[in-house]
This record gives sequence, C-alpha cells and structure tokens, in this order.
Amino acid sequence: MATQPVVTPPDQSAVSAVPGTIPVGPARRGLRVGNYLTVLLFAGPALVLIAFLVIYPTIKTIYLSFYQTQGIGFNAPQAFVGLANYSNFLNDPIIQTAIKNNILWIVVVTPATVILGVVLAVLFDRVPYEAVAKSIVFVPMAISATAAGVIWRLMYADDPHIGTVNAIFGWIHLGPFSFLGDPNFVNWALFGAQVWMSLGFAVVVLSAALKSIPTELMEAAHLDGAGEWQTFIRITVPLMWPTITVIATLTMIAVIKVFDIVVVMTGGGPAGASEVLATRMYTEAFKNVNTGYGAAIAVVLLIAVIPVMALNIRRFRTETVR
Repeated sequence: MATQPVVTPPDQSAVSAVPGTIPVGPARRGLRVGNYLTVLLFAGPALVLIAFLVIYPTIKTIYLSFYQTQGIGFNAPQAFVGLANYSNFLNDPIIQTAIKNNILWIVVVTPATVILGVVLAVLFDRVPYEAVAKSIVFVPMAISATAAGVIWRLMYADDPHIGTVNAIFGWIHLGPFSFLGDPNFVNWALFGAQVWMSLGFAVVVLSAALKSIPTELMEAAHLDGAGEWQTFIRITVPLMWPTITVIATLTMIAVIKVFDIVVVMTGGGPAGASEVLATRMYTEAFKNVNTGYGAAIAVVLLIAVIPVMALNIRRFRTETVR
C-alpha cells in the first residue's frame, strides 16, 4: 500500500525572509510595530518642534485674543473680555485702512508678479544670454527683506542727489516726488519694491515650466499656421497654468502677511496710510503692549491665510491623484 507524502506547513520565518512575500501571523504584527517605531523615530523630533513652535503658539494666541492683556510675560495682568477685541477690530479706523491696503497688495502685487514673471521667462528663453539675465533678476532673492527695504528707502529718497528714482525723474525735469511721504504714492512705492524682490523666484520657476513644454507642440502649432501670440495663448499659458497658480498662491500668501518691508520703509506711515494687518498687530502687541488686541489681529490674519493655503493643498492633492 502506497504511503501518502506528509506535507509540512511552511516556516513563517522563512516565508517572511523571501523577497516579495507578505508575512502573516505574528511576523506581520511585529513588522507593523517596527514600522510605527521607525516612523516615530524619524518624524517624532519634527512633530515635537511643530507642536512647540506652531501648534502651541497658535492655541496660545487664540486664547489671548479673548483677554485684555497689558504687558508681556506669564505674570502680565489679564481680564477676560470675550469678543471685545474682535469688536474693536471691526470698529478701528486704522484696521480698516490696513484691510484695504492688504486687499490692494493682493490685487496689485500678485498679478504684477505673475504677469511679469511669465513675460520675462518667455523673453529670456529666446536670448543667448539667458543664464546671465536670470541671474540678474534672481539677485534680489538673495537679499533679506530688511536689506531690500533699506535699499529702496534710499532709492525713493526725496533728495535727487540721494534717491535714484528722483534723480531719474530729474533728467526729464520732473519731481522730486515724496514717494514715501505722500499717502497717494506710498503704497505704490512699496508695491514696486515687493515685486522687485519676488520677481526672481517667479521667473526661475516659470522658466523651468516653460522648458518642460515639448517642442513638438510648438512646431506643430507653427506648421498649422498659428502665430506667436496664438501659440502663447493656446499652448504656452495652458501648459504653464499649474505653475502659474503655484506662483500666484505663494505670492498671495506672502502679501497677505507682508510685514518687514513695510516696517523698514515706512513704519506704516505717513499717518497710517501704508498700515497692513501685520504691522498693526506688531504695533498693538509690542509697542502699545496690548497683547490681547494684537493676538486678535493675528487670529484674523491667520483666518485670512487659511483659505489660500487650503486651496493650494487641495490643488496639490488633485494633481497627485491625476
């Protein structure tokens, strides 16, 4: 009588050691725990820093916004006032000017940066000295906002012997103009300085997007009789649109919370004409030592930034799924 072969179950440790196999039973549970420990080991320090430097200050700021706090520190006297700080925010005429200026920054600086970035990226792509031109435009990115503010404050100086801009106007017998002392000019002078600072990053990123467009599409469009303008509108811009939206989003976030260049160049003046929310928050919290009201302004500023960031994150997720 033939004997039946005895089949022994495979050794789980041997199976788990074979590349490409999925371990089962206790080995799989042990691997999951190991994965968690590995993730915690690498991400733990970053999570601790985020909690200490981002989450805790945010919660503390929201908490302080409901109090009237005179002074800075743990022992500063506090009195719960509820929504009084937010009510004062809505009725403060300087805050209303700051909100209008922030909106004006978004409406002017964002399109100017994006449009000039696209135009310069296309123009630089057609010249033999492209690298030199990009380097010149990118130089302001290597300068801090404080240093850039000092540079442009000197360039806008009323004295034509000091201010470069008024010297140029003097050649055509105009001016001098008080760019930083006239409420009608001051914001536009700040816009010019901010566009100068942010244009280099926009040009470099948009130029990379332009070079990623297949040349076959351009050649096919020209063979079909499309002119330069039609090719630019119907092919170049649509294919660069994801990158354009990134530049627009980053610029918008930067101008919503713009602070340093305004403080250095004007300090919010003249007569509060160039105030923005960030400068007002700084003035109330650290100069007027009213940290509760300053915290309320900071919370409003955070609420203003969150929708833009959420739209950007959503767009990134959509592109990842595609």
